[in-house]
This record gives sequence, structure tokens and C-alpha cells, in this order.
Amino acid sequence: MVRFSLRQLAFLSEIARCDGIAPAARNLNVSAAAISSALDKLEAVTGLTLFDRFPARGMRLTRAGAEFLADAEALLTRAKALDRRAADMAKGETGTIRIGTHYAIAQRIVLPAVLTFRERNPCVRIEVEEDDFPSLVAALDAGDVDALVVFNQGFDDARFDVERLKELPPLVLLPAMHPLANADSVQLEDLSDIPYISVSRAGPGPSYLDLLRAAGLDPEVPLTSQSREMVQAYVGKGLGYTLVGFPPGRNLTIEGDAVVTRPLSQEIGHFEVAIAVAKAVQQTDLVTAFLDMCRNQV
Repeated sequence: MVRFSLRQLAFLSEIARCDGIAPAARNLNVSAAAISSALDKLEAVTGLTLFDRFPARGMRLTRAGAEFLADAEALLTRAKALDRRAADMAKGETGTIRIGTHYAIAQRIVLPAVLTFRERNPCVRIEVEEDDFPSLVAALDAGDVDALVVFNQGFDDARFDVERLKELPPLVLLPAMHPLANADSVQLEDLSDIPYISVSRAGPGPSYLDLLRAAGLDPEVPLTSQSREMVQAYVGKGLGYTLVGFPPGRNLTIEGDAVVTRPLSQEIGHFEVAIAVAKAVQQTDLVTAFLDMCRNQV
């Protein structure tokens, strides 16, 4: 337990600077008795003699007093910085935002929001965590992230407030040279003989492959990956097709192969993009402002 106050340390610093209690009292606009009492208490709780007193010549720091003062002034500097930071945080000018999301949403919604937000709030630190749905929900529940911008795969309404932003019907991702790439839309039966490249299951909700199977299509699945980029790269090499919510940037895979997206002619279901926050947590103005920018991207 700390036995002295920042006020006592501030008095100590001013006494040392002025070489006496009376001039320190004038500078600080407090009574000399208050400063003298504070110094006596500081020496008592620390067990140190901080000043040598000379009735005719004022006061002079002892060696122990000089060492203690150096640490005290470092602490006062930190306390002032903390006070300024708290004021900036209260005004929404600084702080940290922690957002959980998925790879595809990070590219299309969160990244543009980060860039716009940083232009307006350059002193705010933004941490973006990309992970699978169960891990992100656990992070939100534990307070490790402030909010999620994710594909909604099922939230506990008792613990989370969920705002549905957009419904995303699946798009068929094909190599640019595939015969179906020129079609306005793709029929399910057109895909029946084409291998499906699957993203590994990463949550409790249905996957795109589940939606296909529920619609009566049961494609061969020769390749599976946890990486959406890898799945898209397989498609770009002509190894099959996949379903996506968003097309790759510039319609190119990480290997530089051209791909295209085409809508399905039949309705087989959709995924929801949603914002989720914990009911038990009061959101800061910074988090609210950032989520507003995510809404604007949608």
C-alpha cells in the first residue's frame, strides 16, 4: 500500500526548487503550514530525512532526499502523462479498439473502416483479430475484443447484442477461363460434375458445402483448406470451384490467376454479416464510432 500522496510529492519538488517552504507556498498558492505538515508526514511515513534545515539559510536536500526526489519527480511526470491520457480518452482522442473478424470481412469491411477511422483519429490504436467463429465468440465473452464483425453462425441472445448488417447470397467462384465464367448466372446442375474446393468447417453454423448438399448437390471434394486464400488459389489453377460471400480483390488469387464470381440461379440460403457486442459491457465512444464506419462500408 502506498503511504504517501502525489500532492506530498509535488510539495517536495517545489520546496526543493525554491530552497524553502515559504516561497514554495507562495508559488503553489497554499499555506506554508499545509506544506510544512505535508513534508513532516512524508518524512514520517518514509522514515527519511529529506532536508537539512538551516534557520538562517533555508533548506537543503539531504543525499537521501535528492535520490528520493529524483524518483518522485519521475512518478509525477508519469502521473501527469496519465492524467492527460485519461482526458484524451474521455474526449475520444486516444485509446485502443479491439475488433474480431473473419478474413473476407476484414478485407471488405474492416480494413476500409480502419483506414477511414485512422484519418480522423490518428492517436487511436486499432487491433484486429482474425479467427474462426468459436474463437472470436470466446474472445468477446472474455473481454479480449470489444466487438465482432463476422458471419453470423449463431450467438447466444442472452449474452450478446447482435445487429444484422447484410445478407450475402453465395457467389460461385470459377477460373476466368472456365466455360461458365461468361454466364450471367450459374445453374446448380451446371456444377454437378465439377469438383468443389472446400474451406474447413470453422463454426457451428452451416457451411457453403452444407447449403449445396441441402439443395440436392453432392459434389466431389478433392481439396480442403483452412485458408480461404488457398482455396481460391486452387480454383484459380482450374482444380474446381467454390462458393464465396465476397470476390477476391481485383478478381485475382494470391497466385495471380484470374477468377470470376457468378450468382447462383437458385436460392440455396445465405450468410449474414453481423456486429456483435457483449450485453454486459458498456461500449466506449471510440468503439461506437468505429462500428458506425463498418456500417457505412456495408
